[in-house]
Amino acid sequence: MVGSILALLLKKYTPELSVMLSLITGGFIIWISARVASEVTDTLRRLAENGGIGAVYLSPVMKCIGIGMITHLSSQLCRDSQQGSVASAVELCGTLCAVYIAMPLINSLLATMEKLL
Repeated sequence: MVGSILALLLKKYTPELSVMLSLITGGFIIWISARVASEVTDTLRRLAENGGIGAVYLSPVMKCIGIGMITHLSSQLCRDSQQGSVASAVELCGTLCAVYIAMPLINSLLATMEKLL
């Protein structure tokens, strides 16, 4: 909150400094989030092991979640910098990367459905 308020106040007088403060604030938030995400990942891995779900299925899901988070943050930074077209390109690239990572899951699902039919 403090970083956002300071960036908003600085935007009127020094927009360059405001952008830098926003990036630093975002980096700090990402650092804190990474520590929390590590614990969430460990918990999900333990739950998957206890439930009999293999890492083959959990890993792509976790990667897609990470890609989605990074894509969202990157596109918002681009929009804040008045770069709407770059933000759209980042979102498209993130979507394609997530679909690519999910392809083994999709293939596995289709193979299971084929066996059922």
